[in-house]
Amino acid sequence: MNRLQIKRAKNIYADSSIDLIMKSLMLLTLVLLLCSNGSLGLANNVTFDELMASALRSLVVDSSADLKSYSFDMEMSQEIDLVNLSTNETQKLCTRSLGYGMANMTQKALKLYMASLSHTLGDKDDTSAIAIEEYLINDTIYMKVDGNWTVIEMPGIADTWATQNAMTQQLDMFNQSRLTLIGSENVEGDDCYKVRAEINMEAMSDQLLEDVTSLLPMKSINYNEIFRNMTLDICYWITKDTHLLKKTEIIESFAVTPQSLGITGNQSEDMEMNIKSTVTMLFEGFNESVTVSLPSEATKAQPFPMGLIASEEVSTIRDDNETLINGTLKNDVIA
Repeated sequence: MNRLQIKRAKNIYADSSIDLIMKSLMLLTLVLLLCSNGSLGLANNVTFDELMASALRSLVVDSSADLKSYSFDMEMSQEIDLVNLSTNETQKLCTRSLGYGMANMTQKALKLYMASLSHTLGDKDDTSAIAIEEYLINDTIYMKVDGNWTVIEMPGIADTWATQNAMTQQLDMFNQSRLTLIGSENVEGDDCYKVRAEINMEAMSDQLLEDVTSLLPMKSINYNEIFRNMTLDICYWITKDTHLLKKTEIIESFAVTPQSLGITGNQSEDMEMNIKSTVTMLFEGFNESVTVSLPSEATKAQPFPMGLIASEEVSTIRDDNETLINGTLKNDVIA
């Protein structure tokens, strides 16, 4: 067997490990974005703009109290630097996602459609796409990923709707953050106040940890390590006439290693991933008629494997790859 054949066999394992890491990372990123709720109030020393923003906060909360429905567009871009710590070589992965959703607050029902396209920078032939359809009905999440339905039931979690509901999540973060009024801008024809939210990650880490582990209870993931190096920058646009949330922009940065995701193996020990995500949400259709109906095929959804441990997945993949590699070696010897 020549060196090229040996390298090809080894790459089978490496590519599968990286694929697993990226799938785990995508799931973790979505959960982090869903659960990024601020937990820091106004400080004692405030500026005039902060006082104005505080007054605006009260108006927004009052205006949103009787909100019955809304729709939203979502756009997410994600840059992932996959760093080989041994060679300092970096592979940049890019993901672009577009989504549309609507919610009926009275019925506690939400649906979201999202499509994502990922590619390696400099090699657009190495491209993958994923389509997601999600429904949140009371305390149950139904998710369709590439044609397969799964269901997550969380009857013991009283705040499931508040955690997952896009508008409530943004309002909670807005209400609990230190705010600064930074100007005015026109958004889709609406004159808006632009407000910056200052997030103290150390102060909010406990709540974030509780929210994330309730949705992604994988014991192998070291959430504390991930949160320690995480930063959030948030801006809100509030309509001047109705004092409703019109737009949000969240920039999230953090670094993870395969070990912090609970993934082990010789091929992944010297890797680090630096992730930067920008999520923009545009809200509209306030109090318009919204009907959220669960598709009939979703009622046959399989339970989501909440107890699945990432390291066990790697172990299974490792076993499969060893068989495949051994088979490759055997065939090469026979040849």
